Amino acid sequence: MKKELTYIALSLVLALGFQACTDEVEYTPANTVAENCPRVTFIADGDVEEVSPTQNSTQLVLMRENTAEEVTVPLNVERNDEGVFQIPESVTFAAGENTTVATISFANLEIAKIYTYSISVDEQYVDPYAAATVASTTRSVQMIQWNLLGRGTLTNNALFTAPVSAPCNIYRASHAHWYKAEEPFAEGYNVIFQVNDEDNSVIVNEQTLLTDPSLGNIYISNADGDGTYDPESSTITMHVDYYCSAGYFNQAPVEEVLFIPAEK
Repeated sequence: MKKELTYIALSLVLALGFQACTDEVEYTPANTVAENCPRVTFIADGDVEEVSPTQNSTQLVLMRENTAEEVTVPLNVERNDEGVFQIPESVTFAAGENTTVATISFANLEIAKIYTYSISVDEQYVDPYAAATVASTTRSVQMIQWNLLGRGTLTNNALFTAPVSAPCNIYRASHAHWYKAEEPFAEGYNVIFQVNDEDNSVIVNEQTLLTDPSLGNIYISNADGDGTYDPESSTITMHVDYYCSAGYFNQAPVEEVLFIPAEK
């Protein structure tokens, strides 16, 4: 029986193959990319940028592969929440330059509210077949007022050869019970702790803690929301995970403590 089933299956494959060879298949070739195409791409997508109340603009970087000539690339605005963003109609790459910057201005942002804009580039300026091409980008801006409380510390018991208690400036947001540890372990990387006023639980959303030359971005988060704020001792105790693209640094969540300056 097994031989018979095998033979039937093989006959079916041969029959289908024969039919495929004899039937005419209409083939439509893909459009080719013009030789003078600048092959433009946005370098980021999906970012949420935090800005201060004194900031009124942000920058959007574009790159191109073909740098032979000066070229002006129109920008198509696909989204502009409440019309708060002033987006240029185009950007210009100078001859020989592979990057350019579009300055996006904004005004009258409401504190803590997230505003989003989307921009695209026409097909004639991009290479749709390149894996790295980002022909459109969506980015968001959130304005937050941070007030300095003073110096505090944040512990780290997993990433270094010995436990570390890093001194850093601690800020509190004006609009919510959020704390920010300023650059505790690496320049340019802050950690934000969101306190729930109802039960003093604490969430640490995924954030970049530092960047390693070999491993890339190293992240911190307490995905389960396992954190507690104690107003009497001015501390946040939480169990967090540390990870990068290669995996986790800890087998189980690590207990860390943020020591906050006493609030007046």
